[in-house]
Amino acid sequence: MGHAAPRQTDMKGIIVLVIILVHTHGLLCLRDVMLKIPRAVKAGSTLHIFCYYDLEGVQLYSVKFYQGDQEFYRYVPKEAPPTRVFPLPYVQVDIYESNSTVVTLNNVQKELSGLYKCEVSADAPLFHTVIQSTHLVVVEEPRGAPDIRVEKQKYTLGERIRANCTSKASFPAANLSFFINDIKVANNDLIGLSWYVKSEPAGLESSLLQLHTLAVPMMFPEGRMQLACLAAQYTLYKQMSYLTLYEDTPQLAHVLGASLPHDRPGIKSTASIKREPVVLLSIVVATLLRPR
Repeated sequence: MGHAAPRQTDMKGIIVLVIILVHTHGLLCLRDVMLKIPRAVKAGSTLHIFCYYDLEGVQLYSVKFYQGDQEFYRYVPKEAPPTRVFPLPYVQVDIYESNSTVVTLNNVQKELSGLYKCEVSADAPLFHTVIQSTHLVVVEEPRGAPDIRVEKQKYTLGERIRANCTSKASFPAANLSFFINDIKVANNDLIGLSWYVKSEPAGLESSLLQLHTLAVPMMFPEGRMQLACLAAQYTLYKQMSYLTLYEDTPQLAHVLGASLPHDRPGIKSTASIKREPVVLLSIVVATLLRPR
């Protein structure tokens, strides 16, 4: 029983020593690991994936790069050669442009979209390891500008306008936006927008944006409206298409209005009766379309 206390003291001393060593190595070990990769790149382009780190005086054991959970490139300075490539579908590593901090991929395809990871390990005795990850999208652009379709090109005031904008097959589906006279249209009580994505062959997607609104005077300055549709994929692809719509003024209303006696109390012309609700609606729409 008299020897138990020294053994407990020895064990406590060892534990304290281990804790000190761990914290000391932590202070001198791996820091500031950062994976730098574009958010999106074009299909067919060259991709550079950077993995930065600070070893704080500790030797490097290895740097590994993953697509998803599959390793495709490794750098181990103690091996000869230090670089090693693991074959994966669609992965084309440029070994001459890759080293301990960057791996270069040639001719990237949309199938390489997904999660990428960088794993950095310090050398003995602790083999401290840090992993960083981020997502990448490989963009395949639509072939051509977006297509705008309407039921007709002339509208009387108060008539419903329906327009479709379609972007051809791409990856991912292009984001679509409508513009009326250079003002971006937002979804609100008087202007309805509906967006649809359709699966296409070869893993591609097409997109459709539908617009529903009413023809009001402020939409037709000088009797015409410029309707535009913008298709975009990140900052890599932007294409805009334009279509001109015209105000169709009914001549009969003006004739009837001119024939009515305007000096009699309580009597308004047919043109005024039809136009007043539309003018009020125009004021509301103008407020909704006003840039903020």
